[in-house]
Amino acid sequence: MPSGHRRPRYVSILPGIDQSITVEPAPHTPLWMYYKMVLGGGKKTDGGGRYGSVGENGGLASDSQHHNGGSGLSNSRSGTSSSASSVVDDSDHCQMTHDVYQRQPLLPSHGSYITSNGVSKDGSGGFYDSSSSNGMVKIPIPPPHRDEPRFPKEKSKTFLAFLFLFANWIFTTVSLALTHEKVPKYPPLPDALLDNINVQEWGLDVSEIIIIVSVYLCVMVVLFHKHRWIIFRRIFLILGLLYFYRSITMYVTVLPVANPNYPCSPKANYTSPVLVAKRAIQLLSGFGLSINGQHTFCGDYIYSGHTVCLVSAYLIVREYTPRRWWLVHWCFGLLAITGVVMVLIARGHYTVDCLIAYFITTRLFYMYHTMANNATLKENGPNNFFERLWWYPIFQKFEANVHGVVPRHYEWPLPWPRRWSSKNPQRTS
Repeated sequence: MPSGHRRPRYVSILPGIDQSITVEPAPHTPLWMYYKMVLGGGKKTDGGGRYGSVGENGGLASDSQHHNGGSGLSNSRSGTSSSASSVVDDSDHCQMTHDVYQRQPLLPSHGSYITSNGVSKDGSGGFYDSSSSNGMVKIPIPPPHRDEPRFPKEKSKTFLAFLFLFANWIFTTVSLALTHEKVPKYPPLPDALLDNINVQEWGLDVSEIIIIVSVYLCVMVVLFHKHRWIIFRRIFLILGLLYFYRSITMYVTVLPVANPNYPCSPKANYTSPVLVAKRAIQLLSGFGLSINGQHTFCGDYIYSGHTVCLVSAYLIVREYTPRRWWLVHWCFGLLAITGVVMVLIARGHYTVDCLIAYFITTRLFYMYHTMANNATLKENGPNNFFERLWWYPIFQKFEANVHGVVPRHYEWPLPWPRRWSSKNPQRTS
């Protein structure tokens, strides 16, 4: 380098170091060596630190020794606390940077941001656990807020639903009392199934016995259910609607007697409130079953009340019992099918009566429970076509406070004995 030309001074600022390092070039030293002195550290010497690392006091070991042709060259560096070599390897730069960062604290002292009561200054509630060996930061997370569904009993609504069922049951008996006078004296209508089987008179009694067993078992299942009042309310409303529809269909279209051997009471050839009341009371006393000897009136064909009871019992047990009770579900399904078959072989109904009864019962049951289990279908809206049902306001009134799907929980229904009525962990599917 020409004499008189002043070499520049190089200043390096390393990340994480509070002070800068000034490297002043020595005479007769190549310029490329000074770049390496700035970017990297010196090799380890007897009087300096390793790789020009930062000392405990934050300084950089910058003492260096340069060996060239057997002659030693040593230069003192101002503003540094140690010596660094002027010739370094490229890999030393990475190692020096790692040493610099490793000496910087990852987390500040907890005293700078934790108050005396253990709460952070920013109010987040986090704290630094200094007792732990790895300096763990603990941040308390509050539990999520959950809105548990509510299932109020609302016994008054259940009583109103029972009155609704009872009123439609009376309508059905009154409709049958009037229909009996309109039954035509024609031979049975053609039926693809009934015309190919022999009439079995005992089939109707078997079918009604199956109905009694299915209904009693269904009632027992509901009684032991924890939310029995909600289920009874739903049953009363659904059956009330089914009996209301049946009271209309049997009256508007009267079919001839399917079994000419069925004992029908003689016609009075007139109608009066007293006559209708007597017939209705007679039907109610026998619960609408011919096995009791009180159902002696004909014409109640469309649609089958026997099929309604059998299918409803199966649907209720299937819906409100655990899924693991598959054997019980199959038993109720077989009972329902057997009961319907017994009605048909006894010619207590036409085949179309049973088909219509099955379709109406299942559709109404599925519609009701679909609306009851979906909160959006309980609210009026332009896309909720269920609100066009005439009984939708009744549904809204009865299901307004039932939030969510009714769980399959069971309990002892009576207050005694206490050891049975104690609260135990509920099991569900």
